[in-house]
Parts: sequence; C-alpha cells; structure tokens
Amino acid sequence: MKARFVVGPPGTGKTHKWIVKRYKKLLKEYGPEDIILLSHTNEAVRQLLAAVMKIKDEEGKTLEDNGYDEDFFEDRICTLHHYCKHKLMRREVFTEKNNKDFNNLCRENTGFRLSKEKTIKKHPFFKFMTHSRGNGKTIKEYWYDENTEHREYYPYNVDLLINLNETYENYKRKNGLYDFADMIDEFNLIHSNKENPNSKESTIEALIIDEAQDSNVPQMVAIGKMAKNVKDEHFYLVGDPDQTIFEFAGSDAHFFHQAAKNPYRQLKEGLRCGRAINKFCKEIIAPVWKDYGYTREWSPAKYDEEYHGKRNLIPEGCKAGDTIEGHKYELADLNPSKNLDILLDKMRNTKQTFIFAYRGYPSNVYVTDFLKRHGFEFAHIKNTNPHVNKKEINWHAEWPTFIGGGVKHLDEIKGKYWKYLSGKAKVYGKGDYKFEGWIKKDYTYNELVEAKLLKPNLGTNFSLLITRQKDHDNRMIYIKDVIRKGFNPEDNIRIKHGSIHDVKGTTFDNVVGDLTVYRMKPEGFYVQKRLKYTMFSRGIFDCWVLKSQTGRELGNYGAIPSNKPWEMSEDSFHRRWRPDWNEIENPQNNDRRIT
Repeated sequence: MKARFVVGPPGTGKTHKWIVKRYKKLLKEYGPEDIILLSHTNEAVRQLLAAVMKIKDEEGKTLEDNGYDEDFFEDRICTLHHYCKHKLMRREVFTEKNNKDFNNLCRENTGFRLSKEKTIKKHPFFKFMTHSRGNGKTIKEYWYDENTEHREYYPYNVDLLINLNETYENYKRKNGLYDFADMIDEFNLIHSNKENPNSKESTIEALIIDEAQDSNVPQMVAIGKMAKNVKDEHFYLVGDPDQTIFEFAGSDAHFFHQAAKNPYRQLKEGLRCGRAINKFCKEIIAPVWKDYGYTREWSPAKYDEEYHGKRNLIPEGCKAGDTIEGHKYELADLNPSKNLDILLDKMRNTKQTFIFAYRGYPSNVYVTDFLKRHGFEFAHIKNTNPHVNKKEINWHAEWPTFIGGGVKHLDEIKGKYWKYLSGKAKVYGKGDYKFEGWIKKDYTYNELVEAKLLKPNLGTNFSLLITRQKDHDNRMIYIKDVIRKGFNPEDNIRIKHGSIHDVKGTTFDNVVGDLTVYRMKPEGFYVQKRLKYTMFSRGIFDCWVLKSQTGRELGNYGAIPSNKPWEMSEDSFHRRWRPDWNEIENPQNNDRRIT
C-alpha cells in the first residue's frame, strides 16, 4: 500500500475539481459503497457531497437517479471522526450535558474547579489533552516537549494535569462515554491488531483523504489501517503542505513537504487568487520552497463568467478569460489613511465579500472594534448571525415606527420589545403577569401608555432600548449606526472575521490580514510563513497587509533557522510516523492517554 499524493497551492481545485473528477472515474470500476471520501470538517464534507451528487453517468443519470440518496453516503462521504465512530457503533459521546457532573468530580478528586465556562471543553485542560494525544504523546511527554507552546497559560502543573486526565478517563469509562480522540484510538485498536480478538480488516476498495496535511498522528495511523487493503492506484492523499498550520495539534508539515516533492499529481492552474495576491503569496512561501528544494507552478486566476459573474463580481475592464489583476495595499494601522479609504469605500459600495484574518488576541478585539466603529454588519467566520443578531437589529429598526403610530400584535410586544425596554420604561411592575387577561390582538404604543404600562412621551430615544449587558451603551451606538446606514436583514453577511486557523478552507473576494503576533513564545520561521501564506490566499481580488501593532510581525519574526528540519536529530524533530505505512503496527499497549 502506497499513497498517491495530489498537491496544489490554494484555490487550484484540489477539492471541488480534482477529487470530484477522480471520484467519477472510480465509479467506473467500483460502486459508491466501495469508495470512501473523507475530510476534516463538516462544511468540507457538505460541499464534497453536494458535488458528488451532481455527477452524471454516460446516460446522464445522477447517483440519486440510480437509487443513491444523501443518506446512503452518510458513512462514506464524511469526516474521519464520523467514519471511525460509525465503525465502532457503541457508547455515547462526551458532550456538554456531562459538564456539571465531571466538573464536580474534578473538584472532589483534585480540589480544582475545572471551569465556570458553559462549555468545559473551552477550558485549557481539554486543549492540552487533545493536543498531546494528537501528537501521539502522553500528558507528561507533551508537557516536557520543548515545542509545546504556552505552558505559562495553564493554571496547573504537570502532576495536576495528569490527575485531571486520570479523572477524565475514569469518568468516561464509568459512564460508557468516549470523545472524538477516542473514536480514532479505538478504531486503531480494533483494526489490523492480531492480538485483539475483535480485530477487523478494512474492506475499502478506494480511499481519498481531503486536506490530508491536517491529519494528526493517530489520524494518520487510522488512515494507514483504512488503506491497508486498498490498491496503490486507488489511495489518494490530497492537500497542500504549505498550508500545514495545525502542527501544534499533531500534523507533520515536514512529512508532507518531503512527500510532496515528487507528487503523483501537481495542480498548477489557479482558480481563486488574482495576480496581486498570487504574487504576494508566492513571495511569502518562497523561502520554504527553496529550503525544501522544490518550486510550485501556480498561475493567477482568470476571470470566469460562470463563477465570478454569478456573484456579481466584475472587475472593471475585465472580460472572460482575462487574468484577474487585483491589488495589494499596505496599512500601518486602522486609522484614517489613503489605503484605508480605498478599503472602506469598497466595503460600503460593492457587494464583494471581506475576511479580516488574524493570528489571535489582541487582533480580534482591534478588528472588531474597527468594524463596530464604522457601523458594518459583520460576523465571526463560524457564525451565520451578525455581531448583533439580525432580529435584534430589526426590532430596534422597527421601534420608531411602533412609537409613531404603528401597531404590533400582543405576541410581538411580549416576544420582541418588552425584554428590551429599560427600567425607565417599565414603571408599573415587572414580569409577564401584566399581560394576563389581555386580548391577543394588535396594540398601539398609545394603548400601552393608556394602560399605564409605559411612560408617555418616550419618543424614539434608543437609550430606552437596551440589552442588559455591561457594554449596552456602545452596543446601542453600533445598532444605531447599522440602522442609519441602511440595515437590510435579508442581506447576506459580506464581512467576516476570524483567526487564520478558522478561515482556512474559505474563499473571499478580499482579505485583510493582520500581521500582529502576540506570543509569549515565538513561533518558528516555517510555521509563520505557512500561516501568512494561508491567510492571504483566501482572497480573489485585493488584499490589505495590516502591519503588526506589537512589533512582532507574522512571517518576519526571527531568523531563518540554521538547521533545516530534516537535518535535526530524530529526538529534536520528534519523528512520529514514516512514509512507508506498511511498517505501521499497533504497539501492545496502545492506550497512552494516562501515563
């Protein structure tokens, strides 16, 4: 068994073109039940499934026409975790409903209250535990690993960590639960382990792994076991080593850089990034290419009427087949400047999309404050609602009309407006009881005043409409700005923000990349180059390079290492698997989570 590596820079059609074409070709030899297509996120899976369902055979029939609906592919086109969970088919997953019991148990066993968070998994312990397992290390090994980042942020020592982990594992065992990492570990235990009486052999005929470079150590072992009986020509790892940005979680950039030197297929035609962004990204990653001894052919995207035209994205003077030019702008900060004016004008007067990407804190605050200050509707990349919920903004927009003589049904008054009225307005009691006996019909503001439920002469003063938050004054200023600038609740959110790790795999018309790095421990040269490269390659047309506000600049911090990764010792580089997966065997003691 030997993998075929398919590599390509960002936006060269790895997922939506090459994989779909290869899947169609495999259908000539195998049935859909014999082909497994895995990716790392639910969104990527959704897009892959949608594309596969559109595939037509020689008779023009889709898979659905031939009796294969989306439910059929639930365990065949899915995430890696989902596939492993499906094969196990037992036990429940540790979820938020277990938070309270587990938190209490931690306090009893360790004297340490794990978290006040609504979601315990947001606590640093879970992050540390997940990353240690992703790197194939015990808690103690990972703690003393010289490459483990930010130990200073963890409010405990290694002994407490081990105790918490023991408590966590015992809790899961007692309650018959497992987590996402367990899905992979247990899959590895029961597949191709001759010492295990429940051992199973993989029956997969064709296997395609999308975004393979994001796979951590246990996941790569699982992939090796899935592919054990797959013919070499039908096992594909698709990805881009230059976008390996999850090394902290166990992915191995060096392995993929080496494997991708002479790939089975190298995609060259850019379909996303225009010339300006394409050139900038190649300049960013050039030192990495040089150090690994290869180059990538990667052309700028050409204007496509089907793709760009449907999105109403027509660059001035651009026609079908023309190379998209685009621009690169420098920003010293987010204060008024010529280039910032260009950005603001484009954000206000076009229908194009924008992503503000950053490394982490404090850039997230810096960016969101800027967007609020200018009254833009925006959202985090993982959210569908804007910073302030569309419904809330719409309710505030409707308030002046209601006060001016409009009517609202009693249910709307109770469900929308009442909880947003300040204490100044609620002068005649509290709670819903005051609506008892009211007829369910439309009411005017004046009728509420006559019933002595509201003060008279409230006017349209937004200060009387608040949410009970500490920053309600700033929140109201923002809401007023959004409404004043023409809020439309039906419009899609064009402006989003998120960390580089959050925005990976997305496409936007424009990208604003904040180069600020705020780390107690500097990140490596190669890591930062890949982060910067991944961030700016999200864009099609223009990019804005926002200079660091801390003095530490992403992609330029620190000197080029004197030793290449492959020149380091085995111990210092922490080699975790080998390209020859025929040599992968389960150790007798596979469970390394506690010790």
